[in-house]
Amino acid sequence: MSTTVSTRGSEQHAPTPRFVPAIVSGAAVQIECFDWCTVDHVADPNGLLADIWHGGEYTHLHAPHMGSSDDMIAWARLGIDPSSSTPEHRRPFVMVSQGDEDKLQTPDQADAFADNLEAFAARIREMAQIARGGAQ
Repeated sequence: MSTTVSTRGSEQHAPTPRFVPAIVSGAAVQIECFDWCTVDHVADPNGLLADIWHGGEYTHLHAPHMGSSDDMIAWARLGIDPSSSTPEHRRPFVMVSQGDEDKLQTPDQADAFADNLEAFAARIREMAQIARGGAQ
């Protein structure tokens, strides 16, 4: 399971743009790209400048399964779509997915989701402890 350390309460990290090469409508151009973006804008060409989006590195949540290998049950990453018609998508957001539908979250929503995951994890630990004690 991938683990992330909470930095809430610490200094905020503002997205830092830099210029990188991209292919747009078959032409090589330079675009602003964020320091956390892992999209290769040359290998993943776009038809229009407005189609360019940015995504960070994925983090994965795996669940062990008795008798088989771990299953990836969710993943998350940073994203931004600078030309989106949705204002919230033009600012960095956290995308969480199980494969069916992406959940795009504001930073505050992502914090609340992480709090919920921590509570969920604590309850799983309680269940594991009960299971270690056997059927009661």
